[in-house]
Amino acid sequence: MYKLTIGAGLILLGLAACDAEPARNESMANSATPANASVPAPAPVAAAAPIVLEGAGLRIPGESPPRTLAFDMPKAATVEALTKALGRPPTERGANEECGGGGMEFAAWEGEIVAWFLDDRFAGWDNKGGLKTIQGIGIGSTLAQVSALPGFEVEESTLGTEFRAGGLSGILASKAPDAKVTHLWGGATCVFR
Repeated sequence: MYKLTIGAGLILLGLAACDAEPARNESMANSATPANASVPAPAPVAAAAPIVLEGAGLRIPGESPPRTLAFDMPKAATVEALTKALGRPPTERGANEECGGGGMEFAAWEGEIVAWFLDDRFAGWDNKGGLKTIQGIGIGSTLAQVSALPGFEVEESTLGTEFRAGGLSGILASKAPDAKVTHLWGGATCVFR
């Protein structure tokens, strides 16, 4: 009977605790936000990027498992995968016969990316928007950020301050540590030198 009484007492104590108001610390009460003030909502979680830039192609992280579009993949399969990942077909398709390495075809998603093709195979990409690498490198990244990539090299070329690192290439506004990336590509693209 003794055990039953203690058990019943603990249950009653637990119920009373659930019903009681929390104790207020007067020093905290005086510095707390007034009851009528609104509490800011938590910041929204950023949606995952539909495409991740890589030195050897592109990655589609939203598929399970994540899919890699490696250079040399057939053109039709590349365009189909990018259309699905970006949720829309290319805004422009065409060819440029005056590329430095010879004529190339392209599929462009305005404001996002251009995929370049040579002999009906995926050859390269040209970033045109907010897409980034897994390390967060994209248009607007700084020289200081890009220089942390493996194999980083920078030189003045006919294009300007050009860099290469981790299979990526691009143009910087200058050689200053806070200079921004203004152009970013991977693989073979139609870059005029």
